[in-house]
Amino acid sequence: MMIEKGYLNFIHFVNRLTETNKRVYFTGLFFAILITLKEVLGLSYNNFQIFSFATSDFWSGINPYSSWHHLSLHGKPLDNFLYGPLFSVLFTPFTLFPAWLGVFFWNIFTYSVFYFSVFTLPDQFDFVKKKFIFFFSSLLLFATLLSVQFNPVVAAIFLFSFTLLEKKQGLLAVLLIFLSGFTKVYGIFQIAMILFYPGFRKNILYSALIGIIFIFIPLINVPLNELATYYQSWIFKVMDHSEAVLRFSIYRPLCSFNSSIEPFTGFISLGVLFVILLFTLRKLKIFKESILFRGQFLGIIMSWAILFGVGSERHTYVIAIAGYAIWYLCSTPGLFEKILLWINFVLLGVMPIDILCPPVISEFILKKLFLGIIVFTITWGIMVYKTFSSKYELKN
Repeated sequence: MMIEKGYLNFIHFVNRLTETNKRVYFTGLFFAILITLKEVLGLSYNNFQIFSFATSDFWSGINPYSSWHHLSLHGKPLDNFLYGPLFSVLFTPFTLFPAWLGVFFWNIFTYSVFYFSVFTLPDQFDFVKKKFIFFFSSLLLFATLLSVQFNPVVAAIFLFSFTLLEKKQGLLAVLLIFLSGFTKVYGIFQIAMILFYPGFRKNILYSALIGIIFIFIPLINVPLNELATYYQSWIFKVMDHSEAVLRFSIYRPLCSFNSSIEPFTGFISLGVLFVILLFTLRKLKIFKESILFRGQFLGIIMSWAILFGVGSERHTYVIAIAGYAIWYLCSTPGLFEKILLWINFVLLGVMPIDILCPPVISEFILKKLFLGIIVFTITWGIMVYKTFSSKYELKN
C-alpha cells in the first residue's frame, strides 16, 4: 500500500508539473539550466567553443574550414567546424558574453526554440498531442543540450516551417527552410512541402531570392573573389567528415559489412528521396487536402534526413524522433506500431544516457548490434508504406 500510494503521489506531482504550457516550459527549463551548469563546471562545452572559434575566425578573416587549430579548455584539439558560413554570422551575439555565460544563453535559446516550435503547432494538434511530442523527444533534447549542440534548432525550424506553411505564410516558411539549409543542410529538403500549399510559383520565387541573399551574406566579411573558395572549403570539409561507418545512419551497419558502397551513400540517399517524391506526386491531391497526410510527410522527411544522412550522429536523432512523433499522431497506429514506438524510445532516447543504461550495455546493443539503427529503419519503412499505400486509410 505504501508503494502504491507513493507511486500515485508521484504521478499526481508529475501531472501538476505538466498541466499547462507554462509549467511544461519551466519544468524543462529547470533541467536545461541544470544540464548546462554541469557542462560549465566541467569545462566540457566543446561545441560552444567550436561555434565561438569559428565565428571569431570568420570576423578575423580566417577560413575556419581550411585553417583550424583550436584547443578545448582541457588542451585537446577541438573537432572541425562543419556548419555553413551563415551560421557564424547568426551565432555572433552569443560570442559577446564570457564563454561560460554564453553557454547558458545558447542552451536556453535552443531549448526555448524547440519548446515553442512544438507548442505552436497547428490547432489540429491539441495540448495533449503537443505534450506527447515534447516529452517523447525530451530525452534526446536534453542529451543535445548536454553536448551544447545546434540540433534542437534544426528540429524546431522543421516544425516552425510546417506551421507557417499551414498558416499560408509562405515567405517566412521558405526563409526558415533556407536558413536551416545554409547552416546545417538537413532542413533544406523540407522545401518539397511547398508542393502542398497555394502560391507554389510565389514560393518558388521566394526560394530563389532568399537563396541568393543567403549565398552572399558572408560578403559582410569575405571578399567577393574568395567567396566561391570559402563555400568550396566548407563542402569539402563536410564530405571529409562523412565516414559512414563511424556515423549513426542506415549506412553504418551496411558499410560495416560492405564498405564498397560508402562512396555512393550520398547518391543512394538522394535516390531514396527521389522515389519518395515520386510517390508523393502520385497522391499530390490528397496531400493538398489533408493536414494528416502533410504531417506524415513531414515526419518521413525529418526521419529520412537523419536515417539516410551521411554525417548523422546520435544527437541528431532529436530531429528524427520529433518528426516520428508527428507522423505517429497523424496516423492510425495498430498494436505493432504502438509497441514499435516505445522500442524506439528506449533504443534512441533511454539507452544512450549513461545514468539510465550502463554504457557497456548500450555500446553492445547500439554499436555492435546496431539495433537502434535497424529498428528505426524498419520503423521508417512502415511510415513510408502506411503513408503511401492505397490500402491505408487516414483518420478523419
